[in-house]
Amino acid sequence: MATVAFLLQSDRNPSNIYLRLSVESGKVFKRKSGYVIDPKKWSLDNKETKKGKKFSVVGKTGFPKVAKSVEDKNEGIRDNLKELSEVVLSNYNEAVKDNTIITGDWLQIQIDRYHGKIKVTDVDSLEYQVQAYIDFLPRKKLNNGKIGASAATIQKQKSLKTKIEQYQTYAGKKYKVADISPKWVEKFEKYLFDVDKLNPNTSGRYIKHLKTVCRFAGNNEVATHTQFGAVKGYSVKRDVIYLTFDELEIIEKKTFEREALNNAKDWLLIGCYIGQRVGDLLNLSNKNLTAVAGMQMISLKQQKTGKQVMIPIHQKVKAILKKNGEKFPRKIADQKFNKYIKDVCKLAGIDEATYGGRMVKDEETEITRKQFGMFPKHELVSSHICRRSFASNFYGEIPTSLLKDITAHATEQQFLEYIGKSSTDSALQVAEYWAKQSANAKKEPQMTVLGKAN
Repeated sequence: MATVAFLLQSDRNPSNIYLRLSVESGKVFKRKSGYVIDPKKWSLDNKETKKGKKFSVVGKTGFPKVAKSVEDKNEGIRDNLKELSEVVLSNYNEAVKDNTIITGDWLQIQIDRYHGKIKVTDVDSLEYQVQAYIDFLPRKKLNNGKIGASAATIQKQKSLKTKIEQYQTYAGKKYKVADISPKWVEKFEKYLFDVDKLNPNTSGRYIKHLKTVCRFAGNNEVATHTQFGAVKGYSVKRDVIYLTFDELEIIEKKTFEREALNNAKDWLLIGCYIGQRVGDLLNLSNKNLTAVAGMQMISLKQQKTGKQVMIPIHQKVKAILKKNGEKFPRKIADQKFNKYIKDVCKLAGIDEATYGGRMVKDEETEITRKQFGMFPKHELVSSHICRRSFASNFYGEIPTSLLKDITAHATEQQFLEYIGKSSTDSALQVAEYWAKQSANAKKEPQMTVLGKAN
């Protein structure tokens, strides 16, 4: 049984009254109760015992003396401490039921709530915790040893907060972190599919980000649902859309009347041979060119990962730089690049019917969403096709461990998932490599002795 006691730790006037919580596991937590008193008015002889609550006489452990006059305020402090102890023990019993880890910080939160410093509806609410996580991200310690999440990661959480606010408006209810269970997620998914018309992968990402927030809240003493661990984010495997070497050859040979399209074409080709995200690609300049052991390289620090990447310059890229006076193409905004490369691919005849998603504006709601189906391939082209084309085209030609270093995937497994390959595909790649090695060995010329020299 947990017990609560109040004590003084000083003879100063006034002295802080401390609340001490002893739990069944033998752990003891102590925090300031929020009340002060003159030590002379603190009684060590008074002892009260009630179910779930014990005030014992140990050292300076005690209780305020009963007021002897109407003007004496000790009676009020006494009542407040009794009420505070009841609140702490009641919340403790609920926390134990929810498997919440009891710590000193947890006790501080209960005291702050009692004094109105933290509103229950604030700290426990889903909106509050999403925003708390957003505020935390700039100082989050990353696996690479750096501090602060990327702008893209922060934006994803901001999108989640907006989505939660929209769902609460739709449901007509505010939700707490403790509400997030598999059943709640099922209703949320139905809203995402039926009302928001989102595709499975986008919905799965929202669930994944939501679970991250709830885990963060739980680590900060906020109650989570007992079945929260069963909530899972997900993604649906789709065919990877990329430009093949043959298609890149067709695009390379095409000349356009608009110079803006020729410029976008050059950036597209460079992107497909260096495998970087559009933000890093379009920021390249001659400052990124360097030489290592007599070989030309592109050196850059990725915006998203913070990783320093060194990329050998492919002959196709060298040709484009030479054509542009040994310079990278003219600068272009991300949005224009996305639009122009669709036009480039369309005029180059990249129109094979391909399954994928394209952005379509709903005439009724005027909201633009991704629609899936069979479309001419040029309609599915976006800036991300550069990185996917590089990874997919060179898979099997260059060791996967080297490719992932250039694309900056954390593991080979992540790289394989990125290009839609499995561990079986990787095994087949090794088998084909061994077969080629065996064939080459058989082709090696053998020396034959024709006769002895005189």
